[in-house]
Amino acid sequence: MAAERLYYDASALEVRSLEFTAQVTDIRLDSSDQTGQLWQVALDRTAFYPTGGGQPHDTGTLTATSRSGAVLAVEVERVEEDDAGEVWHYVRKPLIQGTEIAGQVAAERRLDHAQQHSGQHLLSAVFLRELNARTVSFHLGADAVTIDLALPEGAPKLTDDDLTRIELATNRVVAEDRAITPRWVSREEAEAMLARGDLRKLPERVGPMRIVTMEGIEHNACGGTHVASTGAIGSVLLRRLEKVKQGQRVEFVCGLRAVRFARRDFELLRQTGTLLSVGAADVPDRVARLLEDKKTAAKEIKALLKQAGSQSS
Repeated sequence: MAAERLYYDASALEVRSLEFTAQVTDIRLDSSDQTGQLWQVALDRTAFYPTGGGQPHDTGTLTATSRSGAVLAVEVERVEEDDAGEVWHYVRKPLIQGTEIAGQVAAERRLDHAQQHSGQHLLSAVFLRELNARTVSFHLGADAVTIDLALPEGAPKLTDDDLTRIELATNRVVAEDRAITPRWVSREEAEAMLARGDLRKLPERVGPMRIVTMEGIEHNACGGTHVASTGAIGSVLLRRLEKVKQGQRVEFVCGLRAVRFARRDFELLRQTGTLLSVGAADVPDRVARLLEDKKTAAKEIKALLKQAGSQSS
């Protein structure tokens, strides 16, 4: 029996999605690990999200307490799901099958991933609504988050003005604090939603489907972690646009990650302004003048060299 997924029906900020008790159902040595000290542990229930759907795995700890009171806490380095649907927790110390454990998911990492993932849902919906630009892939990295967009045939490429407009529209929905709610539906109901246009796509799987609804915005078949409302996404900051094989890639960050990036960018701008002896707002003009002065100086040097050459001859 695959583990019960405790993160499915709780938001990222709820304690029940971060702390849980379970029993070890299986353990095996990871033969691919060169140290010979990496173990894969299966549980009867887990709140740890395994890598999948463009979202990285959770980390945290599993703690076992013996009858004598001895405590063994092991760090969960990564979490993977196999083809049979079993969730494996990778640890450096073995836990005996049948042992009762207490699990603790790292809260800061979970919140970060949930903010980025929920922000991606919202951003993709706004791009589709405003520009008919369809998201074809999503990647949540340790630093940057990206979506690849496919534009309608014949549509002009996205511009910086488009990004500004989409960013503003997305953050308006964040401020409206709309509910984000997961629920389970049958495969038949999900297919009916797809036929009505309520869903854009369905995964190729049988059985019940988990549908995440963002109030008044979209329905999405998704197994990832999310925050409870758009307000908990925090700000959405669009950072970069580039052309890729599939269309156009947009890099963005949400929530506390957006705050960190904004602070870093400001500090870089402030430091540059200090070096140039101007305020942060005046850095672009100062750099432009320096480049113009460089061009002028290069022309003057070229002219002087030419003059010197003619005089020596």
